Amino acid sequence: MDFQAGLLARLLADPAVSGIAGTRVHWLDRPQAEALPAISLQVISDPRPQHLKGFDGARDTTVQVDCWAASYGEALALARASIAALAPPATISGKRFGGTQVIGQRDLGETVGGVGSRSGGTFIHRQSVDFLVRHIGD
Repeated sequence: MDFQAGLLARLLADPAVSGIAGTRVHWLDRPQAEALPAISLQVISDPRPQHLKGFDGARDTTVQVDCWAASYGEALALARASIAALAPPATISGKRFGGTQVIGQRDLGETVGGVGSRSGGTFIHRQSVDFLVRHIGD
């Protein structure tokens, strides 16, 4: 199992995350017509450390986890559930994850379905959380 599939599986398997977002967890693209709440994932940085014999097996990948919801409270609850799901070390289908660190969290949002202003569409809330995820292999 590769890194992306393993991280997705961790979030989908967590009862707190799935209790809020169901199966609405996606890499890169959150379908605009999809119900909320939902999560979108994006790799921000994925350095590949090397030594004299090639690549090191352990890596620290920075991942942005965006938690989308109709209310601020629901977005915050989903962010907290995501943090709890990803923080401890875990092995998922042979993919090993070390402890995960939260390196930043932001309040964001956007207007959808309208042009330019909150009154022209629906405002959706977003908690954007940056994680430093230690893992072994691809």
